[in-house]
Amino acid sequence: MTETPRKVAILAHDRFGPFTSKTALALIRYGSDEVVVVVDRSKEAGDASEHIGSVGDGIPVVTRLEEALAMGPDTIVFGWAPEGGGLPEHDRADLLKALVSGMDVVSGLHVLLGDDPDFRRAAEMGGGSITDLRRPPARKRLLNGDVAYKQAPVVLVTGTDCSTGKMTVAVEIVREARSRGIDAVFVATGQTGILIGCDAGAPIDAITGDFMAGEMEALVMEVDEREPELIVVEGQGALSHPAYGSVALAIHQGCYPDALVMCHDPLRPYYKAFSDERHKPIIPFLGGEIALAERVLLNTSMGEVAVVALMTAALSPAERARQIELVRETMGLDAADIFREGPGPILDGVLRSLGGSWGSDG
Repeated sequence: MTETPRKVAILAHDRFGPFTSKTALALIRYGSDEVVVVVDRSKEAGDASEHIGSVGDGIPVVTRLEEALAMGPDTIVFGWAPEGGGLPEHDRADLLKALVSGMDVVSGLHVLLGDDPDFRRAAEMGGGSITDLRRPPARKRLLNGDVAYKQAPVVLVTGTDCSTGKMTVAVEIVREARSRGIDAVFVATGQTGILIGCDAGAPIDAITGDFMAGEMEALVMEVDEREPELIVVEGQGALSHPAYGSVALAIHQGCYPDALVMCHDPLRPYYKAFSDERHKPIIPFLGGEIALAERVLLNTSMGEVAVVALMTAALSPAERARQIELVRETMGLDAADIFREGPGPILDGVLRSLGGSWGSDG
């Protein structure tokens, strides 16, 4: 978030958990700031590890903002992403209280708090700041083809749905590559990736449609000027997703990927982000999404899916092994779960696809 680590309170009412508060979990796992408390009115007071596993060890969970303020945080981060990016009323009240108390507020919502008169007044009263991670960049840039002349290979981490681990896989690939002596950079395309720290980033889904691909192209060219060995781009949604496909398409076209990682939850039958139970579109089979991604790139980068990153936390060891073998037999691709095998097999698949010598093996 900043060069000087902050003491952060995470606001995650009714949502704190491994799959319902991705922003909170990512900040705890990957952020450089110290998370000192989580606020969730639906949880009993306790430790964050009770809800998100060992990564949350030592972080208290409280039910009320007033309890969190007593622990000395200087910043409050809104820790989840409501569908549509709106702000629930009870969260609005707590964020206003935090500002009046002197805290800084960081939000990844589509609703820009810094444009709200009530929030501006509260910030003036308390002397804190408001950071809207989803504020679109001022530039409005059409894609012009510069990205076809980048020097470093680009790896796009895409998926078959939202919430399939794309950001986590991208960050872990970069970390693994750097541990092998490969100069890799991370390009974030969503609010959480920007929050935890990236080499370049913009909230692509907050940008006017005509300029999404152009902004993606600009981000890739920005990091390419540093002459890295590998550029890893965080994808969003899925190309086939009825609600988020347009954003995914802009990222695919704008970053000109040489290889792709496909993130997939084998147990998920329907797309997420549809609250109306009458409308439950079925996720295409894995091979269909792979074919779609490669078809989109056929007349540009001609990038292909190199490896599949599976979500297998809910599977038994035997079922997990069966899913991995199924991908190998039907797709001809290696598959792994970074939380079971680590990011090594995913990076190995990417590097094999790109060819050449890498890092300490070069």
